Amino acid sequence: MKIIQSYWSKPSMNYSKDPNSRYKGGWLQQKYSFYSQALSCLTFKQFYKDVELYTDANGKELLVDKLKIPYTKVNLTLDKINSYNPKLWALGKVVTYAEQNEPFLHADSDVFIWQKFPNKLVSAPLFAQNIEQNFPAYQEALNDILINFDWIPTELINSLYKNQSIHAFNAGIIGGQNHEFFKILKNKTLSFISKNEHLFDKIDVGIFNTIFEQQLGYAIAEKHKIPIEYLFKEVDSDFSNIINFHTVPFESKYVHCIGYAKKSIFACEQLEARLSYHFPSFYNELIKNLRVTFPEDNFDCDFPEKRMNTLFKIYDWLETTSINEVFETQFCISDKVEILNEDDKYFISYSLPQDQTVQKEEIKDWLAILLYFENPTTIKELYEELCQDKDFLKNTNKVELKSKLISFVMDKFMLLEILDKV
Repeated sequence: MKIIQSYWSKPSMNYSKDPNSRYKGGWLQQKYSFYSQALSCLTFKQFYKDVELYTDANGKELLVDKLKIPYTKVNLTLDKINSYNPKLWALGKVVTYAEQNEPFLHADSDVFIWQKFPNKLVSAPLFAQNIEQNFPAYQEALNDILINFDWIPTELINSLYKNQSIHAFNAGIIGGQNHEFFKILKNKTLSFISKNEHLFDKIDVGIFNTIFEQQLGYAIAEKHKIPIEYLFKEVDSDFSNIINFHTVPFESKYVHCIGYAKKSIFACEQLEARLSYHFPSFYNELIKNLRVTFPEDNFDCDFPEKRMNTLFKIYDWLETTSINEVFETQFCISDKVEILNEDDKYFISYSLPQDQTVQKEEIKDWLAILLYFENPTTIKELYEELCQDKDFLKNTNKVELKSKLISFVMDKFMLLEILDKV
């Protein structure tokens, strides 16, 4: 199976005030888009020998010639779309899919892995990350398109009529062996664009990308009765279970920093820390190359050295720790944290380890679980106690509860330093 990634430089490097544009790759700063591109390539190369890049001449010059990201092969196929609107950032992906004539897996550059994909997935005629049903991002944009566009693919209309709801797949990873499907998707997408581009000022073009790639893709597969295999059977609309850097590698083996996650200081920190920790030599060389390529920009780490050292110690521990060992590890509230009682309400006060800004939150709902850790407690002990609480289990089951508790504790331990490991 062929592993591929794509980089159309025009959307990534052209400034746009559109919140859905791919300037800076959607990240807080441009540098994180390069860290992401590098970490994605490098984590895939730990499990797959070859990772090919499909890009344009500018993309090759930047990513390969200057930044030395170690793709095994570069294909300059995206120069042919440089006349298109740069807000159509998914077009480079759709064109790249259609170039393939052998089994392949395309990964977005904000996808990172810690194990190979199951054979059942990658041997399927068509596979994707997960199905999306009535996810909020689609509805408003789709309504604008239905009202304003001159032409809409019949597959899209028929799928809406048949399902009475919006169905799409998420293409964080996508691929398969049905190459004809991807060629149909490309042709339909180009028609969708060319017949309506004079109306782009009436719609959110950023969200239109997800419609022509993911919703139209699902509708075409549905029409041609092509079964879709998914990496994840269920994903919430906030994608919380696939952006969990804080449960890598003992539970999470796949991270996709989708959309809004790129704007998070926590994701940016974890991205740089993971690149520096797992690939220190490459990270140091990348920083040197970035300083030469962009001499006006600052590539010093935005996070304190003490914080990075703390993360590296946590990573050292997690590299040799199983999920059961995490489950049975004692944690307690850090002595850097204050519990305040004000007007018969309890609050937690702490400083963010990323930038030392003071946070104050009322201890209620799930945050009230922190009070169990006023004395050293394991997640297992907490889990067993909460399993006796029938009211607590009304909105979840024991399997989900275990996973949620692990994620909650590791978030407060790794990302916020509210909890300490005993």
